[in-house]
Amino acid sequence: MINIEELKKKRFQFIHQLYEITDGNEYKHVLMWDIGEKLGFSRGETENIGGYLKGEDLIRYVETGPKIAITHDGIVEVEESLSATEEPTKHFGPVVNVINVQHMKDSQIQQGTVNSTQSGNFTVEVQENLSEFITLLREKLPELKVQEEDKSEIEADIATVELQLSSSRPKSNIIKECLSSIRRVLEGVAGSVVADELLKYLPAIIAAL
Repeated sequence: MINIEELKKKRFQFIHQLYEITDGNEYKHVLMWDIGEKLGFSRGETENIGGYLKGEDLIRYVETGPKIAITHDGIVEVEESLSATEEPTKHFGPVVNVINVQHMKDSQIQQGTVNSTQSGNFTVEVQENLSEFITLLREKLPELKVQEEDKSEIEADIATVELQLSSSRPKSNIIKECLSSIRRVLEGVAGSVVADELLKYLPAIIAAL
């Protein structure tokens, strides 16, 4: 059975990657398969997602390959999703469902805004801790006894976080959503020593963003 919410999430991750890589410029293009590979999607998933986004006029095919570009409507859709993170857009679900802050340092929270995005310049310590966690998670992922669907979700979240870390304007809300998604999967792996080890890192990292 198709998980509609998971499919919407993957579609958003795909077009968000395209938005980031092209700096939201509809005249820049990129090979579609490269985005899918970076997110850990199969060729079939990438083709289906690309076909859907093209059908909704959120992306366009520039030339064979296929190379794709984001459209004006696609840019608007991504920026609406990033601006009102708790509200679904026409094509995508909420980017962030819950924000729970216990301790805040060098952080930003943004809710209920219009025509705006959120980015932050994190401290070197925060970036290093986040990078170390993602590296450890990637190394330990083969040891986690999770379903293939959950594994693919974690791989997509890892790719998104890595993209944000490489950006000059990393968006804390996107990173937090990915980490929250990773935490939900890890918490579902009952009795796993590896999962318990990874979960220890997350509260401090999320709180510091």
